[in-house]
Amino acid sequence: MKPTTVREPARDVPVLAAPDVLVVGAGPAGIAAACAAARAGAATLLVESQGCLGGTLTTVSLGGLCGIHAVLDEQRLLRVIGGLSIELEDRLHQVDAIHPPRRHGRIVGVPYDSVRLKGVLDEMTESHGVQVLLHTQAVAVSTEGRRVTAVLVENKGGRGALLPRVIVDCSGDGDVAARAGAAFDLGRDGELQFGSTMFRLGHVDGVRAGQLTRAEIRDCLQRAVADGYALPRTATGVHLNPIEGVAHLNVTKLGRPDGSAFNLLDAAELSAAEQEGRRQVWLYETVFRKYVPGFEKARVIDIGARVGVRETRLIHGDAVLTLAQVQACAKPADRIACSSWPLENHGRGRDTSWEFLPDGQWYGVPWGCLVVKGFDNLLVAGRNLSAEHAAQASVRVAGPCMALGEAAGMGAAASLAHGDDARAVPLPALQRSLEKHGAILAPTAG
Repeated sequence: MKPTTVREPARDVPVLAAPDVLVVGAGPAGIAAACAAARAGAATLLVESQGCLGGTLTTVSLGGLCGIHAVLDEQRLLRVIGGLSIELEDRLHQVDAIHPPRRHGRIVGVPYDSVRLKGVLDEMTESHGVQVLLHTQAVAVSTEGRRVTAVLVENKGGRGALLPRVIVDCSGDGDVAARAGAAFDLGRDGELQFGSTMFRLGHVDGVRAGQLTRAEIRDCLQRAVADGYALPRTATGVHLNPIEGVAHLNVTKLGRPDGSAFNLLDAAELSAAEQEGRRQVWLYETVFRKYVPGFEKARVIDIGARVGVRETRLIHGDAVLTLAQVQACAKPADRIACSSWPLENHGRGRDTSWEFLPDGQWYGVPWGCLVVKGFDNLLVAGRNLSAEHAAQASVRVAGPCMALGEAAGMGAAASLAHGDDARAVPLPALQRSLEKHGAILAPTAG
């Protein structure tokens, strides 16, 4: 009989670093958390499993910064996300790697060059004094009572220990929090948001393609379905890149044969999703060339290095962002970030469900959504925050994630003067500090 388990011998591992603040995951939330903590004077280490910073913005090849603006009316936009997001946009402008906000009905995205962004993020973190460790993955956690005492990591150099005073989990999947024993939800009634493989097309006629609405592109894809093409999704996101003739496509939909979403925490399912995503990319290339104006000569020039994940673990915090709060545009006094992004649900079927907030409206995210229940020195930020499944669909995009990360990073740094206890941070002082650095806690039309 083959063994089903193997005992791993106990061993001593070297201590690699003992930062004030450890940020795990360098997506939009992690970048903002690390820069904010370092800006506040904390010795900050940012650990990332991939070979570049940016997470979904670079590794997945997203192509559009969403959630930064709300629609006020037919002509005007309302900026909802400020602070480090503005710095990032300014840096992208300096290297001609960003376009002005682009409206798609009541949706607003900011197209950017995902390749240039990699270098911009290197420069941005360096300028704030963040120490960066790439190709390094958090694999285990040591705890004592209500405190995380060590995060074990592995990379090409082997296994090592990090001994931070405060940790911000921006892994997207809540890896550190889950390994520490924090409670979490995984979807609702077995349903998770579907992931997508994203890719770029070259040789696109930007003038003609840029005149298309999302509804018109959907109509083109529905004609392809009627002609027999088995497209899993006809609701699309197309971002014209600052590079002429290049478009980012967010159009695939990765599900199991039974029509349910993959569990992208499971290695076997994640592997199947990666392969299915690449199969879909070639299908969509064919369909766009045949059915969508401006894409007649389009060709895939690259595919995201990993699947774009919308939802996995939602870590339990002291507060929970609820669907009712989002729908009511609740503005709690303890908010540390705002969002106006619609409830964007990638569920079963070819369409995407959108539930929009009233024009110019927004809601606030409480500080407690970032403070992990049962732990004093552990915070979360990004799409793995404490939220209901339905509410997370509105707060998981890049803009709000940066705002959450900036709040978590500043809060982590502030907690160093309060026994490394996130709950002891004076919230009014944290809110004032955020606003001093340009964060927006009460969006108003200028």
